Amino acid sequence: MSELSLDIEPKQFKNILVGVDESEQGYFALVNAVHQAREDKAELTIVTVLEMGDLSTIQALNLDAINEIQSKLEKNLARYKRFAQEQGITHVETVFAQGAKFGETLLQQVAPQVNADLLVVGAHSHDGFWDSLGSQAAYVARNAKISALIVRA
Repeated sequence: MSELSLDIEPKQFKNILVGVDESEQGYFALVNAVHQAREDKAELTIVTVLEMGDLSTIQALNLDAINEIQSKLEKNLARYKRFAQEQGITHVETVFAQGAKFGETLLQQVAPQVNADLLVVGAHSHDGFWDSLGSQAAYVARNAKISALIVRA
């Protein structure tokens, strides 16, 4: 085994992507992503995903119901963006995405779109929109081609 070099510098991230929802785990993910973005002077993208597979058939067929959910999620994104800016992050973007599953949408659609080099998600969600986030966080950890931070409360 080779000697551990103390000359190794930690990776400095440039584009951090954080997946959020209305759960405690989502808030912890956001706080940790903001901390890392401030530390690295990185750009921050905050994303929420409307998981179409989690909607009931009636909701999925009701455009008004989908628009109401989307409106609520977009208001939360604006609130999260203000929080990040209040913490000193100058380059903050938000993304509202729709997809079948949180992890797949994050990895296959959003991360490449924003050129993310760090992905931050909560370990699981108790009362947010993503009931299956725990398994989705595991999906992210196994399948991400970039660094991933799974945050626990």
